[in-house]
Amino acid sequence: MRVIVIGLFSIFLMLFSVDSVLAESDEVDTSIGFDFTFGEIIENEKILSGSVVSSNQDVEVSWEIYNSTGFKYNWGVFDSESEDFFPISEGYFSMSWEMMIKSQDYYSCSCEFKVSVIHDSNIISEDVMPFFISNENYISDSNFAMQIENPINNDWINGDLSIEARVSDITGNNPQSAQISVKRYLTYAETCNSDPEINFENEIVLSFTANNFFSHEIEMETKPDGWYELVVLVTNSENPDEIEIFNCLSFKLNNLKPLISVPNPPTDMIESSSTIIVDASTSADPFWFEESLYFIWTCTNSKDSNIIVHEGYNANAWIFELDGSASADYNLKLELVDSGGLSSKTEFNFSVSNSPPSSKLIINGITVIDGDEVNLDNLGPISLDGSKSSDTENDEQGLRCIWSVNGNVIFEGCENREFSWPENQT
Repeated sequence: MRVIVIGLFSIFLMLFSVDSVLAESDEVDTSIGFDFTFGEIIENEKILSGSVVSSNQDVEVSWEIYNSTGFKYNWGVFDSESEDFFPISEGYFSMSWEMMIKSQDYYSCSCEFKVSVIHDSNIISEDVMPFFISNENYISDSNFAMQIENPINNDWINGDLSIEARVSDITGNNPQSAQISVKRYLTYAETCNSDPEINFENEIVLSFTANNFFSHEIEMETKPDGWYELVVLVTNSENPDEIEIFNCLSFKLNNLKPLISVPNPPTDMIESSSTIIVDASTSADPFWFEESLYFIWTCTNSKDSNIIVHEGYNANAWIFELDGSASADYNLKLELVDSGGLSSKTEFNFSVSNSPPSSKLIINGITVIDGDEVNLDNLGPISLDGSKSSDTENDEQGLRCIWSVNGNVIFEGCENREFSWPENQT
Protein backbone atom coordinates (compact mmCIF):
# COMPACT_ATOMS: atom_id res chain seq x y z
CA MET A 1 0.00 0.00 0.00
CA ARG A 2 1.22 3.50 -0.73
CA VAL A 3 0.11 6.85 0.64
CA ILE A 4 -1.43 9.13 -1.96
CA VAL A 5 -0.65 12.82 -1.56
CA ILE A 6 -3.41 14.93 -3.06
CA GLY A 7 -3.67 18.64 -3.66
CA LEU A 8 -6.10 21.11 -5.13
CA PHE A 9 -6.20 20.47 -8.86
CA SER A 10 -6.67 23.13 -11.49
CA ILE A 11 -10.29 23.35 -12.43
CA PHE A 12 -11.05 21.32 -15.52
CA LEU A 13 -13.76 19.02 -16.78
CA MET A 14 -13.34 15.37 -16.00
CA LEU A 15 -15.85 12.78 -17.13
CA PHE A 16 -16.19 9.37 -15.52
CA SER A 17 -17.48 6.47 -17.58
CA VAL A 18 -19.76 5.32 -14.75
CA ASP A 19 -23.45 5.83 -14.16
CA SER A 20 -24.30 8.67 -11.81
CA VAL A 21 -27.27 6.84 -10.29
CA LEU A 22 -26.49 4.15 -7.76
CA ALA A 23 -27.23 0.82 -9.42
CA GLU A 24 -28.57 -2.24 -7.64
CA SER A 25 -26.39 -5.33 -7.85
CA ASP A 26 -27.54 -8.84 -7.02
CA GLU A 27 -24.10 -10.18 -7.82
CA VAL A 28 -21.69 -8.12 -5.70
CA ASP A 29 -21.95 -7.65 -1.93
CA THR A 30 -19.90 -4.69 -0.66
CA SER A 31 -19.13 -2.82 2.55
CA ILE A 32 -17.28 0.50 2.92
CA GLY A 33 -15.56 1.51 6.16
CA PHE A 34 -13.74 4.61 7.40
CA ASP A 35 -11.02 4.57 10.06
CA PHE A 36 -11.52 8.27 10.90
CA THR A 37 -14.48 9.66 12.81
CA PHE A 38 -17.26 12.07 12.00
CA GLY A 39 -16.01 15.67 12.18
CA GLU A 40 -12.29 14.79 11.99
CA ILE A 41 -10.23 18.00 11.77
CA ILE A 42 -7.20 18.37 9.49
CA GLU A 43 -5.20 21.44 10.50
CA ASN A 44 -1.85 20.65 8.91
CA GLU A 45 -1.69 17.22 7.35
CA LYS A 46 -3.20 13.89 8.22
CA ILE A 47 -3.63 10.43 6.74
CA LEU A 48 -7.22 9.40 6.19
CA SER A 49 -7.76 5.67 5.80
CA GLY A 50 -10.41 3.03 5.41
CA SER A 51 -11.26 -0.25 3.76
CA VAL A 52 -13.59 -1.86 1.24
CA VAL A 53 -14.89 -5.42 1.51
CA SER A 54 -16.34 -7.00 -1.61
CA SER A 55 -17.57 -10.40 -2.77
CA ASN A 56 -15.92 -9.65 -6.13
CA GLN A 57 -12.33 -8.47 -6.38
CA ASP A 58 -12.85 -7.22 -9.93
CA VAL A 59 -14.28 -3.90 -8.79
CA GLU A 60 -12.94 -0.37 -9.00
CA VAL A 61 -12.84 1.93 -5.98
CA SER A 62 -12.97 5.69 -6.51
CA TRP A 63 -12.84 8.65 -4.13
CA GLU A 64 -14.09 12.25 -4.13
CA ILE A 65 -13.81 15.24 -1.81
CA TYR A 66 -16.65 17.80 -1.69
CA ASN A 67 -17.25 20.90 0.35
CA SER A 68 -20.62 21.69 1.93
CA THR A 69 -21.83 23.54 -1.19
CA GLY A 70 -21.30 20.46 -3.35
CA PHE A 71 -18.13 21.74 -5.03
CA LYS A 72 -15.83 18.84 -5.87
CA TYR A 73 -12.29 19.64 -4.72
CA ASN A 74 -10.60 16.46 -5.80
CA TRP A 75 -11.26 12.98 -7.09
CA GLY A 76 -9.58 9.88 -8.40
CA VAL A 77 -9.39 6.09 -8.43
CA PHE A 78 -7.39 4.03 -5.97
CA ASP A 79 -4.49 2.38 -7.78
CA SER A 80 -5.13 -1.36 -8.04
CA GLU A 81 -1.39 -1.98 -8.18
CA SER A 82 -0.81 -0.50 -4.73
CA GLU A 83 -4.21 -1.10 -3.07
CA ASP A 84 -4.83 -4.79 -3.74
CA PHE A 85 -7.82 -6.88 -2.71
CA PHE A 86 -6.85 -9.91 -0.67
CA PRO A 87 -9.06 -12.80 0.50
CA ILE A 88 -10.39 -12.55 4.06
CA SER A 89 -12.96 -15.38 4.02
CA GLU A 90 -14.63 -17.67 1.55
CA GLY A 91 -15.96 -15.52 -1.27
CA TYR A 92 -14.92 -12.16 0.24
CA PHE A 93 -11.99 -9.83 -0.37
CA SER A 94 -10.73 -6.71 1.40
CA MET A 95 -8.80 -3.66 0.25
CA SER A 96 -7.27 -1.06 2.59
CA TRP A 97 -6.50 2.47 1.46
CA GLU A 98 -4.72 5.50 2.87
CA MET A 99 -4.62 9.08 1.71
CA MET A 100 -2.51 12.00 2.88
CA ILE A 101 -4.36 15.31 2.97
CA LYS A 102 -2.50 18.59 3.50
CA SER A 103 -4.64 21.50 4.62
CA GLN A 104 -2.40 23.98 2.80
CA ASP A 105 -3.61 22.54 -0.52
CA TYR A 106 -7.28 23.28 0.25
CA TYR A 107 -9.57 26.06 1.28
CA SER A 108 -10.97 25.72 4.78
CA CYS A 109 -14.14 23.71 4.48
CA SER A 110 -16.71 21.41 5.92
CA CYS A 111 -15.98 18.54 3.56
CA GLU A 112 -17.18 15.06 2.70
CA PHE A 113 -14.93 12.18 1.73
CA LYS A 114 -16.88 9.86 -0.59
CA VAL A 115 -15.82 6.32 -1.52
CA SER A 116 -17.61 4.55 -4.39
CA VAL A 117 -17.40 0.93 -5.55
CA ILE A 118 -17.82 0.43 -9.30
CA HIS A 119 -18.65 -2.82 -11.10
CA ASP A 120 -19.28 -3.14 -14.84
CA SER A 121 -19.20 0.67 -15.13
CA ASN A 122 -21.98 1.05 -12.55
CA ILE A 123 -21.68 2.52 -9.07
CA ILE A 124 -23.04 -0.29 -6.87
CA SER A 125 -22.14 1.12 -3.45
CA GLU A 126 -20.98 4.41 -1.96
CA ASP A 127 -20.55 6.00 1.44
CA VAL A 128 -19.39 9.36 2.80
CA MET A 129 -17.75 10.65 5.96
CA PRO A 130 -17.85 14.38 6.85
CA PHE A 131 -14.62 16.04 8.06
CA PHE A 132 -13.10 19.51 8.39
CA ILE A 133 -10.10 21.10 6.70
CA SER A 134 -8.71 24.11 8.53
CA ASN A 135 -6.48 26.47 6.55
CA GLU A 136 -5.74 29.72 8.37
CA ASN A 137 -5.38 31.54 5.06
CA TYR A 138 -9.01 30.95 4.05
CA ILE A 139 -12.43 31.29 5.64
CA SER A 140 -14.42 28.06 5.74
CA ASP A 141 -17.57 27.61 3.67
CA SER A 142 -19.23 26.26 6.81
CA ASN A 143 -18.32 25.53 10.41
CA PHE A 144 -20.73 22.58 10.57
CA ALA A 145 -20.61 18.97 9.44
CA MET A 146 -23.78 16.93 8.89
CA GLN A 147 -24.59 13.34 8.00
CA ILE A 148 -28.02 11.71 7.67
CA GLU A 149 -27.69 8.08 8.73
CA ASN A 150 -31.34 7.11 8.29
CA PRO A 151 -33.00 6.97 5.87
CA ILE A 152 -30.39 6.26 3.25
CA ASN A 153 -30.63 7.89 -0.17
CA ASN A 154 -33.30 6.35 -2.44
CA ASP A 155 -34.56 4.23 0.47
CA TRP A 156 -38.06 2.74 0.69
CA ILE A 157 -40.17 4.11 3.54
CA ASN A 158 -43.36 2.50 4.89
CA GLY A 159 -45.41 4.58 7.29
CA ASP A 160 -43.81 7.26 9.46
CA LEU A 161 -40.33 8.54 8.63
CA SER A 162 -37.72 8.00 11.34
CA ILE A 163 -34.74 10.31 10.92
CA GLU A 164 -31.36 9.72 12.50
CA ALA A 165 -28.59 12.20 11.79
CA ARG A 166 -25.57 13.79 13.38
CA VAL A 167 -24.39 17.35 13.16
CA SER A 168 -21.76 19.40 14.97
CA ASP A 169 -19.53 22.38 14.36
CA ILE A 170 -15.76 22.31 14.09
CA THR A 171 -15.43 22.67 17.87
CA GLY A 172 -17.72 19.68 18.51
CA ASN A 173 -20.73 21.72 19.60
CA ASN A 174 -24.25 20.93 18.40
CA PRO A 175 -26.81 23.39 17.04
CA GLN A 176 -29.86 24.07 19.19
CA SER A 177 -32.29 23.58 16.33
CA ALA A 178 -32.69 22.60 12.69
CA GLN A 179 -35.30 22.95 9.98
CA ILE A 180 -36.55 19.54 8.81
CA SER A 181 -38.99 19.14 5.95
CA VAL A 182 -40.24 16.68 3.33
CA LYS A 183 -41.75 17.43 -0.07
CA ARG A 184 -43.38 15.17 -2.65
CA TYR A 185 -42.47 15.15 -6.34
CA LEU A 186 -43.66 13.21 -9.37
CA THR A 187 -40.22 11.95 -10.39
CA TYR A 188 -36.86 11.20 -8.84
CA ALA A 189 -35.16 13.79 -11.07
CA GLU A 190 -37.12 16.60 -9.40
CA THR A 191 -35.95 15.75 -5.88
CA CYS A 192 -32.97 17.58 -4.36
CA ASN A 193 -32.69 19.53 -7.60
CA SER A 194 -32.42 23.01 -6.08
CA ASP A 195 -31.16 24.74 -2.96
CA PRO A 196 -33.65 24.62 -0.09
CA GLU A 197 -35.46 27.65 1.25
CA ILE A 198 -35.45 28.75 4.87
CA ASN A 199 -38.83 28.20 6.52
CA PHE A 200 -39.03 28.80 10.26
CA GLU A 201 -42.27 26.79 10.44
CA ASN A 202 -40.07 23.71 9.97
CA GLU A 203 -37.81 24.60 12.91
CA ILE A 204 -37.52 21.98 15.64
CA VAL A 205 -35.45 21.88 18.83
CA LEU A 206 -32.80 19.15 18.73
CA SER A 207 -31.72 16.80 21.49
CA PHE A 208 -28.33 15.15 20.99
CA THR A 209 -26.61 12.03 22.27
CA ALA A 210 -22.94 12.00 23.27
CA ASN A 211 -21.80 11.15 19.72
CA ASN A 212 -23.60 14.06 18.02
CA PHE A 213 -26.69 12.06 17.04
CA PHE A 214 -30.26 13.33 17.08
CA SER A 215 -33.48 11.64 16.01
CA HIS A 216 -36.80 12.93 14.76
CA GLU A 217 -39.99 11.38 13.39
CA ILE A 218 -42.30 12.76 10.72
CA GLU A 219 -45.85 11.46 10.25
CA MET A 220 -46.02 9.91 6.75
CA GLU A 221 -48.54 7.11 7.18
CA THR A 222 -51.38 9.21 5.73
CA LYS A 223 -49.28 10.70 2.92
CA PRO A 224 -49.63 9.50 -0.69
CA ASP A 225 -47.05 7.21 -2.24
CA GLY A 226 -44.38 8.83 -4.37
CA TRP A 227 -40.92 10.33 -4.54
CA TYR A 228 -40.02 12.64 -1.65
CA GLU A 229 -37.06 14.73 -0.66
CA LEU A 230 -35.91 15.10 2.93
CA VAL A 231 -34.11 18.31 3.84
CA VAL A 232 -32.28 18.91 7.12
CA LEU A 233 -31.08 22.50 7.34
CA VAL A 234 -29.13 24.46 9.96
CA THR A 235 -29.13 28.25 9.84
CA ASN A 236 -26.41 30.61 10.98
CA SER A 237 -26.85 31.40 14.67
CA GLU A 238 -25.93 35.05 14.15
CA ASN A 239 -27.84 35.48 10.90
CA PRO A 240 -30.91 33.19 10.87
CA ASP A 241 -31.66 34.10 7.24
CA GLU A 242 -28.40 32.47 6.14
CA ILE A 243 -28.02 28.72 5.63
CA GLU A 244 -25.06 27.30 7.52
CA ILE A 245 -25.30 23.74 6.16
CA PHE A 246 -27.96 21.40 4.77
CA ASN A 247 -28.38 17.85 3.55
CA CYS A 248 -30.95 16.63 1.07
CA LEU A 249 -31.77 13.05 0.12
CA SER A 250 -34.48 11.28 -1.86
CA PHE A 251 -36.72 8.47 -0.66
CA LYS A 252 -39.68 6.47 -1.95
CA LEU A 253 -42.82 6.43 0.20
CA ASN A 254 -44.66 3.12 -0.06
CA ASN A 255 -47.84 3.01 2.04
CA LEU A 256 -50.11 1.12 -0.35
CA LYS A 257 -49.93 -2.66 -0.46
CA PRO A 258 -49.75 -4.44 -3.81
CA LEU A 259 -53.07 -5.59 -5.26
CA ILE A 260 -53.54 -9.30 -5.95
CA SER A 261 -55.70 -10.07 -8.96
CA VAL A 262 -56.71 -13.61 -9.96
CA PRO A 263 -59.60 -13.26 -12.45
CA ASN A 264 -60.24 -17.02 -12.61
CA PRO A 265 -59.55 -18.53 -9.18
CA PRO A 266 -59.49 -22.32 -8.84
CA THR A 267 -62.79 -24.00 -7.94
CA ASP A 268 -63.92 -27.55 -7.19
CA MET A 269 -63.47 -29.81 -10.20
CA ILE A 270 -63.29 -33.40 -11.38
CA GLU A 271 -59.80 -34.73 -12.00
CA SER A 272 -58.63 -34.68 -15.60
CA SER A 273 -55.46 -34.85 -17.65
CA SER A 274 -55.38 -31.07 -18.12
CA THR A 275 -53.20 -28.70 -16.07
CA ILE A 276 -54.81 -26.37 -13.53
CA ILE A 277 -53.54 -22.84 -14.26
CA VAL A 278 -53.90 -20.03 -11.71
CA ASP A 279 -52.97 -16.72 -13.33
CA ALA A 280 -52.11 -13.67 -11.18
CA SER A 281 -50.43 -11.68 -13.98
CA THR A 282 -52.86 -8.76 -13.60
CA SER A 283 -51.64 -8.13 -10.04
CA ALA A 284 -49.97 -4.74 -9.62
CA ASP A 285 -48.72 -2.11 -7.23
CA PRO A 286 -51.25 0.76 -7.09
CA PHE A 287 -48.51 3.40 -7.45
CA TRP A 288 -45.08 1.86 -8.04
CA PHE A 289 -46.35 -0.18 -10.98
CA GLU A 290 -42.99 -0.07 -12.78
CA GLU A 291 -41.26 -1.77 -9.86
CA SER A 292 -40.83 -5.53 -9.55
CA LEU A 293 -43.31 -7.71 -7.68
CA TYR A 294 -42.30 -10.94 -5.98
CA PHE A 295 -44.77 -13.83 -6.09
CA ILE A 296 -44.69 -16.60 -3.46
CA TRP A 297 -47.05 -19.53 -4.07
CA THR A 298 -47.40 -22.37 -1.55
CA CYS A 299 -49.68 -25.34 -2.14
CA THR A 300 -50.59 -28.21 0.20
CA ASN A 301 -53.04 -31.09 -0.22
CA SER A 302 -54.89 -33.63 1.90
CA LYS A 303 -53.14 -36.68 0.42
CA ASP A 304 -49.53 -36.12 1.50
CA SER A 305 -47.25 -33.78 3.44
CA ASN A 306 -45.58 -32.30 0.38
CA ILE A 307 -45.52 -28.51 0.06
CA ILE A 308 -45.21 -27.11 -3.45
CA VAL A 309 -43.44 -23.73 -3.49
CA HIS A 310 -43.14 -21.58 -6.59
CA GLU A 311 -41.64 -18.11 -6.28
CA GLY A 312 -39.93 -15.42 -8.31
CA TYR A 313 -40.25 -11.97 -9.85
CA ASN A 314 -42.96 -10.87 -12.27
CA ALA A 315 -43.41 -13.06 -15.38
CA ASN A 316 -41.20 -15.79 -13.94
CA ALA A 317 -43.72 -16.58 -11.23
CA TRP A 318 -47.09 -14.92 -11.70
CA ILE A 319 -48.62 -18.19 -12.99
CA PHE A 320 -49.03 -21.29 -10.81
CA GLU A 321 -49.61 -24.67 -12.42
CA LEU A 322 -50.95 -27.83 -10.79
CA ASP A 323 -51.50 -31.35 -12.06
CA GLY A 324 -55.25 -31.70 -12.64
CA SER A 325 -55.19 -35.49 -12.49
CA ALA A 326 -54.26 -35.72 -8.80
CA SER A 327 -57.43 -35.83 -6.72
CA ALA A 328 -57.22 -34.21 -3.26
CA ASP A 329 -58.35 -31.24 -1.20
CA TYR A 330 -56.01 -28.33 -1.92
CA ASN A 331 -55.00 -25.15 -0.13
CA LEU A 332 -53.21 -22.65 -2.37
CA LYS A 333 -51.74 -19.47 -0.88
CA LEU A 334 -50.28 -16.48 -2.70
CA GLU A 335 -48.18 -13.77 -1.07
CA LEU A 336 -47.30 -10.77 -3.22
CA VAL A 337 -44.39 -8.58 -2.06
CA ASP A 338 -43.58 -5.21 -3.60
CA SER A 339 -40.15 -3.62 -3.90
CA GLY A 340 -40.75 -1.55 -0.78
CA GLY A 341 -41.34 -4.60 1.42
CA LEU A 342 -45.14 -4.45 1.77
CA SER A 343 -47.09 -7.61 1.04
CA SER A 344 -50.62 -8.83 0.39
CA LYS A 345 -51.92 -12.37 0.87
CA THR A 346 -54.79 -14.47 -0.39
CA GLU A 347 -55.65 -18.16 -0.40
CA PHE A 348 -57.88 -20.58 -2.26
CA ASN A 349 -59.41 -23.84 -1.00
CA PHE A 350 -60.65 -26.23 -3.64
CA SER A 351 -61.05 -29.93 -4.32
CA VAL A 352 -60.09 -32.11 -7.24
CA SER A 353 -62.52 -35.02 -7.02
CA ASN A 354 -61.66 -38.51 -8.10
CA SER A 355 -63.32 -39.37 -11.40
CA PRO A 356 -65.11 -42.79 -11.23
CA PRO A 357 -63.59 -45.47 -13.45
CA SER A 358 -65.29 -46.50 -16.66
CA SER A 359 -66.22 -50.21 -16.62
CA LYS A 360 -66.53 -52.09 -19.89
CA LEU A 361 -67.72 -55.71 -19.85
CA ILE A 362 -67.48 -58.06 -22.82
CA ILE A 363 -69.31 -61.42 -22.56
CA ASN A 364 -68.59 -63.96 -25.25
CA GLY A 365 -67.30 -61.14 -27.46
CA ILE A 366 -70.38 -58.96 -27.00
CA THR A 367 -70.08 -55.58 -25.25
CA VAL A 368 -72.51 -55.28 -22.38
CA ILE A 369 -73.53 -52.12 -20.57
CA ASP A 370 -75.05 -51.77 -17.15
CA GLY A 371 -78.65 -52.97 -17.17
CA ASP A 372 -78.41 -55.13 -20.28
CA GLU A 373 -79.99 -58.58 -20.30
CA VAL A 374 -77.75 -61.39 -21.54
CA ASN A 375 -79.21 -64.72 -22.70
CA LEU A 376 -76.89 -67.71 -22.62
CA ASP A 377 -77.53 -70.75 -24.81
CA ASN A 378 -76.16 -73.09 -22.16
CA LEU A 379 -74.33 -73.09 -18.90
CA GLY A 380 -71.03 -73.99 -20.48
CA PRO A 381 -67.90 -71.89 -19.99
CA ILE A 382 -68.32 -68.25 -21.02
CA SER A 383 -65.73 -65.61 -21.89
CA LEU A 384 -65.56 -62.60 -19.53
CA ASP A 385 -63.37 -59.63 -20.49
CA GLY A 386 -62.98 -56.38 -18.47
CA SER A 387 -59.67 -55.29 -19.99
CA LYS A 388 -61.28 -52.34 -21.79
CA SER A 389 -62.22 -50.73 -18.48
CA SER A 390 -60.32 -47.51 -17.81
CA ASP A 391 -59.56 -44.79 -15.29
CA THR A 392 -57.75 -41.46 -15.28
CA GLU A 393 -54.04 -41.65 -15.90
CA ASN A 394 -52.97 -41.22 -12.29
CA ASP A 395 -55.34 -43.98 -11.08
CA GLU A 396 -54.88 -46.39 -13.96
CA GLN A 397 -52.23 -48.50 -12.26
CA GLY A 398 -54.52 -49.05 -9.29
CA LEU A 399 -57.55 -50.06 -11.37
CA ARG A 400 -59.15 -53.31 -10.08
CA CYS A 401 -61.94 -55.45 -11.48
CA ILE A 402 -63.89 -57.53 -8.95
CA TRP A 403 -66.26 -60.14 -10.37
CA SER A 404 -69.25 -61.45 -8.43
CA VAL A 405 -72.27 -63.59 -9.16
CA ASN A 406 -75.42 -62.94 -7.18
CA GLY A 407 -73.34 -60.95 -4.72
CA ASN A 408 -70.69 -63.60 -4.29
CA VAL A 409 -67.16 -62.60 -5.28
CA ILE A 410 -65.70 -65.20 -7.61
CA PHE A 411 -62.42 -63.66 -8.75
CA GLU A 412 -60.47 -60.41 -9.28
CA GLY A 413 -58.72 -59.03 -12.35
CA CYS A 414 -59.65 -57.27 -15.56
CA GLU A 415 -58.02 -59.63 -18.04
CA ASN A 416 -59.99 -61.96 -20.34
CA ARG A 417 -60.87 -65.29 -18.73
CA GLU A 418 -63.29 -68.20 -18.96
CA PHE A 419 -65.98 -68.62 -16.41
CA SER A 420 -67.95 -71.74 -15.65
CA TRP A 421 -71.28 -71.21 -14.00
CA PRO A 422 -71.33 -72.62 -10.45
CA GLU A 423 -73.81 -75.48 -10.09
CA ASN A 424 -75.40 -73.95 -7.03
CA GLN A 425 -75.87 -70.56 -8.81
CA THR A 426 -78.12 -71.79 -11.60
